[in-house]
Parts: sequence; C-alpha cells; structure tokens
Amino acid sequence: MGKNIMLTSTKSGAGKSVVAIGLYLKMKEQGKNMGYFKPIGDAMTQQEKSRTDKDVSVISSVVARKFSKEEICPYFLNPEFYLEEILPEDAREIQQQIKDSFSNIQNKVDHMIIEGNHSFTQYAPVNLDDVYFAKEFNADIVICAPIEDDDDLNAVFTCHQYLTSQKLNVLGVVLNARSKMAEIRIKKYHTDLLESRDIHVIGSLQNVRDLEKPTVAEVMDATGAKLYSGDFLKVKNNLIGSFIIGAMGAEAALKILRANVDKCVITGGDRTDIALAALDTSTKLIIFTGNMEPVPRVVSVAQEKGVPLLTTSADTFTVSEQIRRIKTHIQPSEIQICRDQVENLDTEFLLKEH
Repeated sequence: MGKNIMLTSTKSGAGKSVVAIGLYLKMKEQGKNMGYFKPIGDAMTQQEKSRTDKDVSVISSVVARKFSKEEICPYFLNPEFYLEEILPEDAREIQQQIKDSFSNIQNKVDHMIIEGNHSFTQYAPVNLDDVYFAKEFNADIVICAPIEDDDDLNAVFTCHQYLTSQKLNVLGVVLNARSKMAEIRIKKYHTDLLESRDIHVIGSLQNVRDLEKPTVAEVMDATGAKLYSGDFLKVKNNLIGSFIIGAMGAEAALKILRANVDKCVITGGDRTDIALAALDTSTKLIIFTGNMEPVPRVVSVAQEKGVPLLTTSADTFTVSEQIRRIKTHIQPSEIQICRDQVENLDTEFLLKEH
C-alpha cells in the first residue's frame, strides 16, 4: 500500500518545496509512481482566472504535467488577509473541494507528497490547517524547520509535541540550515539533541545561497515598482545577490558598490552619481524611489548594459521594508539543486512502515 507524506513546517522558509521537488524526482528515478498535492496555495492575485501559486507552477513542470495546476493545488488564499475571503462556516465546502481533488490524484499514483501551509498552525481558525488535512489524508508527517541559531529548536519541539498530541504519526524532522554556521551547529549539537528527545532527524538541507535570492520579478511584486526601462522577459528571472541603499556620498558609495555583486541599488531619481556608479559595477537592478525618474544619460547606460530600471512612488525606507519581507520561490533553473539537496535525507526511511 502506498504512503502519503505531508510536509509541514514551523514557519515559512522551511524548504518544503525544495524537499517536495527533490523527493518527487528521486523516488521517480527509483521507479515509484509519485504524486504531488498542495491543498492551499498562495493567491498571487485576486483575479480568479490568474490566481496561482508560484511554487506550484514550477512543480507542475517537474511532474511533467501529469496533472494540471488546478488538480495539484485546488484552492488559493491570501496568507495575510484570508479572513476577507473565507469564514469558518464556509470551510466545509472548501474542505470537500480539496478532498475531492486529492482523491482524484491519489487513485492514480502509488505515493503522495503533500506540501502543507507556511506553518503547521496557518489557517487553523478556519479549519484548513495541516493537522486537519493530515488526518483526512491519513498522512505521515515530516516537519521542515529553518535553522538560523539554537533558538529555532524551540519551534521544532513545540511543533513536534503539538502534532503528536493530535495523534499524528510524525516521522521526523528535516532541518534547513540558513547559514554555514547553522550547518555546523546542526551537525555538532542539534541532531544529537533532537534524537535524544525521540525526534528523528531525517536529514538536513545545506545552505544554498541561490535558493534564497529573489528574482527581479519577485522584487517588482514585493515593491509594486514599475518597469521604467529594460526588457522584462529577459531579466525577470535574474537573481539579486544583495540590496544597497544609495543614500551616501558618491565616493563612499563606490566602495560599497564595488564590494557587492549581482546587486539591486535603491536610490532617488536625482542621484545620478549613485546610479552611474552602480552601472559601472556588477548591478542587476536599480530602483528609483520617490516617484523620481532617472535622467536620460542613466537610461542610456542602463540599456547598454542590460540593467532594468524601476520606479516607485514609495520612499526608500518603505521599499527597504518591502524587500525585507520578500518571499522567494524556486525557479525552473533551480530544480536540480532541489534534487541534489535530498541526497542528505534518509528517503528510504520515509517509505518504510512505521
């Protein structure tokens, strides 16, 4: 009999999509008939016909369009304002819609990988949380947890205790190292500590910087900035390695600009000196704040170098805050990275009967 494995997490950025893609590909290589399902995706827009979850869009290509995007992710909610879209009394109809879609895929595959919400508690007020669906789908649980420092272990313990109290079968945890230091501490301290408390560590994800870098398109989505110059189709998937606020003097700025590669520079449209200095270094994007347009000379140099220019009415502080909250998504070019990451996981353990 096949197994259903639900990937839940302590908070967003846990690496669930990385694990889902990697597991799907590895198990498929082993000849297993795999399915993927995400009960609730992020609504990227309020327009019904164009609502989609960006990770689902990539994963649908991984599963070779075996199932449509609508089948593998049947419902969408805005994570920040979902109560404007659904009330608790509406949940039953949505639950049934999701369960019907799940059954349709499950009947055609041997094993299912189910990607949960951003955290194990998300959507609990409207009965659309991971616990509800894990019980309905008779799924074993894998906890994915981002690790930056020792404090993140608190969430792992809390999550594990809660899920087991709900009579769910928790197979273990996948630790997602968010830095090289975290990788060291996972090996030196965290793994043995968790195992000693009967929380099995299935493995860990290595820190891969490219998976954390936003694209030009994601920066545009997060800030609402408009494309002033550049070819969107050519640059939308370019990765941004760092962000620089161009509010200092030109001489000081040049040192910082030279020290950072593949960067996005945020500055005012009147700072021609900063913009030209940025274009003379490794820059992938420039955002002009305060609704100020760049001068023609800057536009000309940017077009020559293929650097897109964005404009926004927001001030520099607001844009920096928007970028701080940016959510990155897996790009098609990063699929092989996901496959490589699961080499560090005990995938055979996942399919055993427990």
